[in-house]
Amino acid sequence: MKAIDVFFEEKVRKLITSFSYCFKVCISIFSADVQKNMTIGFYPLCGYCKLVREKLHYDHRCIQMDHEMCLRSKNSLTPLVYTCHAGLIDTAFPIKLNEEVVGYVMLGQFRTQDNIPLVILQGWEKNGFAPAVLQNAFTEQPFFDKASMENMINLFSMLCDYIVSKGYIRTRQLDITAEVLRWIENHISAPISFQEVAAHLGYSQSTILNALNKKLHMSFKHLCIIKKIERFETIVTADPLISIEEAALKVGYCDVSYFSRLYKKVRSVAPSFFVKSISSDEKSFYSKAISAPPS
Repeated sequence: MKAIDVFFEEKVRKLITSFSYCFKVCISIFSADVQKNMTIGFYPLCGYCKLVREKLHYDHRCIQMDHEMCLRSKNSLTPLVYTCHAGLIDTAFPIKLNEEVVGYVMLGQFRTQDNIPLVILQGWEKNGFAPAVLQNAFTEQPFFDKASMENMINLFSMLCDYIVSKGYIRTRQLDITAEVLRWIENHISAPISFQEVAAHLGYSQSTILNALNKKLHMSFKHLCIIKKIERFETIVTADPLISIEEAALKVGYCDVSYFSRLYKKVRSVAPSFFVKSISSDEKSFYSKAISAPPS
């Protein structure tokens, strides 16, 4: 699987961010499989979109449409311009390197009309929200007439062509598992939400699950438990006098009984056994005890 490595060089990032700032549009970059989303720019997600996605629960629909339109644009000779569920205009077109599609760029979240789609407005009112709030958020989005829109899209398309011609796009192999492990390690002291990890890393949950299963042969939940137990053991090894309760809290478990059950299920012994082995210098005996696979 390839990921687009473009727009991470500082001068290119500034160029794209300046375009986003001047036109007040959102610019998103997707990997070739449309699973990795690297949104950049001054306006990453507009207030109107946030209201529709969060209050009307359109998030899944919006993501699905983004992915579908990117893939549709793969064989298109011109940028694919379409109206999203919420009535805003988005544009998708592929980025090619040596005739190979290495990613997709999306430019959007602007409007060409003054009225919110009726189905969105009805859904908003049905949920008891004030129509004026949604209308104001919609009106705040930049307005382009047909000629202005076409020229703006053409300008950005030429900008992307320039970036490609200058060799600013590179491809690299994605290591999703390494990214997930790094995120878990950096958030080990807190409860870890799979949805939050997927959103932060920009991958779909199914992509993460497939990567973990292929490389580690385990689920995300089990991986979190393993890493937390390993950190618990590191903490206890560094400070044999620390209590199990305090060490468990440092890895995100406030219920020591629950943590003890998880630990015993994975290691086949209670955490107190590990603590005792550290304090009494019986590490070799402990190693033998946990060498067998978990039941």
